[in-house]
Amino acid sequence: MGVNVKIMRHSRSLAIATTIMIVLGSSSGESRTYAYKETAVPERVKLTPRLQSIFNKTKILCFGRYAIEVPYEAQFVAGSFALPSDIVTVTGGLDEAKIRIAERIRKLKSEEPTSEITYNGPGPTENSWQIRYFEDKYKKERNALFFDTYVSKDKVTFILGDSVSKNDSESTVINRQLMRAKYLQPRAIDEVPTESGFCVDQGFIPNNIYDLQEIVSIGIYLPSLPDVAFSVGSNKDAYADYEKSRFEQMKRDELPLLARITHAQNIQGASYPHRDVLREGKRDVQHWKGEESLIRRSDGTHDFEWAFVGTPGDVANPSEFHAAMFTKVEHSMVGAAKKASVTDDEAIAIWDKFLFALKFRVKVPGAPEDSYYFPKPQADTTDQE
Repeated sequence: MGVNVKIMRHSRSLAIATTIMIVLGSSSGESRTYAYKETAVPERVKLTPRLQSIFNKTKILCFGRYAIEVPYEAQFVAGSFALPSDIVTVTGGLDEAKIRIAERIRKLKSEEPTSEITYNGPGPTENSWQIRYFEDKYKKERNALFFDTYVSKDKVTFILGDSVSKNDSESTVINRQLMRAKYLQPRAIDEVPTESGFCVDQGFIPNNIYDLQEIVSIGIYLPSLPDVAFSVGSNKDAYADYEKSRFEQMKRDELPLLARITHAQNIQGASYPHRDVLREGKRDVQHWKGEESLIRRSDGTHDFEWAFVGTPGDVANPSEFHAAMFTKVEHSMVGAAKKASVTDDEAIAIWDKFLFALKFRVKVPGAPEDSYYFPKPQADTTDQE
């Protein structure tokens, strides 16, 4: 089984799948530092023989519009997916889905007696079911009608969330749910489509329209290194509701990772946890000019972060993009394992391998060459003299 984490090391959280407890160190010591061979480009750390064995055979996993090359043994841990609203994947077909729906309705009524189910019946496509409901009387007064559409394909069911917003009508959302259910395709976890679209857990939505909200977060679990937890997440339209001038000021002064670290240190003063800084500074990942902070806590936990701040609505440069990696993870708790299974060199080597392998799955508007896996570059067939 895998581990996915939600971390609040600094002033903002990394949006990842499951909440865990964090054990912070309280003292620092001497440690080797790792350099950058040029601005924002780190010196590569050589893989140890056991890591070479783990990374010898690889595969590509996709999530949202992204993909990452990982060891063949790696397991995909689903986090959150939204295009533009939530998409959740559960096991089982329509019969199992109906049991879930009955429990959902029972719980809704139990928790809020003024809730109201307005529709509970067949969904917009074959093997689907839909419920529409007001969560309480206040939502009904505002016409905040929620939709859950259960679409069963093969042996999984996709739950498509939605709601009637300020500029919507119920019929608008009904039609939107129909289109989402119609085009949603099941796929194997290791199946990587090569057409434009959005990968969700065990599913794919063909899509080459980039003006919708897109949110994704996933984790990677390595059975050979069970205490190592890597995660990555993106929110294309984060801060879209801010005035442009305000966002630009935040992008410059508040949102960058190193600025958040400095702010936390200034606020917490002497109580800020001491740590060994292994590498910290500007860090490019493909064309994303972000920042990283790689530290080791006093208990030996590796605590790595990378973050990029782009522009709201820019699919090639999402306004919030981040990755994290931790060691000493056990029972969904960072620092709970007795010791890290990897050395500093190995932790950084794994981190760099993952970040170098993080790309778009297929080309998107504004993405430079080499920042995506498909289409693959054409081989040069020019005759050589």
